[in-house]
Amino acid sequence: MKLVIFIGHFKTGSTSIQSFLSSNYLRMLQAGILYPSVDSKGIARNLRVAISGKDMPTLGESLNIIEPHNALALKLKNEEDQHGVPSYYPHLPSGFQMFEMIENQISDLNPHSVIICSEVFALLGLTEQRKSIERLAKRFAKYDVTIYCNLRRPDEYISSWHRQRLKFGAKIGKLSDNALEEYLDTAHFQQDKLIEGWIRDYFFDSKLVVRNFDEVKAAGGAVKDFIKQSEIPFPEDIDFPENQNPSVPCAFAEIGRRGLHDLPRKEARQLVGWLASGKARHAIPHPTDNEIEMFGPENREILLNKFRPIAERLNEITKVRPFYHDLEDFGRCRSIPEAEAVEAIFSELVQEANLQKLPKPITDWLENWKH
Repeated sequence: MKLVIFIGHFKTGSTSIQSFLSSNYLRMLQAGILYPSVDSKGIARNLRVAISGKDMPTLGESLNIIEPHNALALKLKNEEDQHGVPSYYPHLPSGFQMFEMIENQISDLNPHSVIICSEVFALLGLTEQRKSIERLAKRFAKYDVTIYCNLRRPDEYISSWHRQRLKFGAKIGKLSDNALEEYLDTAHFQQDKLIEGWIRDYFFDSKLVVRNFDEVKAAGGAVKDFIKQSEIPFPEDIDFPENQNPSVPCAFAEIGRRGLHDLPRKEARQLVGWLASGKARHAIPHPTDNEIEMFGPENREILLNKFRPIAERLNEITKVRPFYHDLEDFGRCRSIPEAEAVEAIFSELVQEANLQKLPKPITDWLENWKH
């Protein structure tokens, strides 16, 4: 049996892949491909799909259904280092019970291919003892395993993930100040170590697929690239979801960041949700993310210099030289400083907020932005 373990990275299309897999559960299973559930909610939903005889979109469903292996990864990590499990993955079984549930599905359904997919797996490669990966290997290394990872150049990745955290309600600093430092020793930056943590001691006999996110996008996006690179024979008549989970655009990010510091929690979350939505991004003309400078020259230099040895190690791991052909560009500032981007869009943003009838505490706060 072939087992593909997608280990991330964050902000490289993992949500789109998970939405694709969960919304095509039955069609895939009929073709011998299993996207296993880990809790009773997921099993109940899959039974409902099987009884109906047709797949159903999972948009709006519980994350335990759409992203079951995020739940698994978070539970394993919590059992290893007490990291905690977010409330939006509720009522989870133990890691042991999740493993048993996956193996029982494999045993009874007898698929030729199984997909376990979680961007949170990226974090397991940098835990102190990597106990979670050891537990996964004891269960699954006996299969024909492919470890699959998408990686994104670190400046674009950190900017996207930093802005994604606004959607979680995080009160964060600016990347052009000290906020960059909190990422440098983590899986969000140590791309070589997150892979090595998986393959050095446990899944060392596995096939390794590491994809540059620029190539993923050029190939038609994360789902299409995953189908091709995983070498799993997916059925042809299968539905593709739209791209999922966009971050707050760079041009709007400082507004959302300050709102989370200044506004009451409810209104701050409403503001960020609006800034991340199509209602704002489509209504308000703004520069693209690649045009806006989030780091500043000093932090650009720090990022590039600290990433050089990581880039070299990635070349060795992937046997692609260079894995990032544009390494020197990581240190180059973009054409529009963040403050100028905010200034350029601000009056139209305030006007649109009033047209959309956002709550008065938000519009009052925006009206007094510069005062």
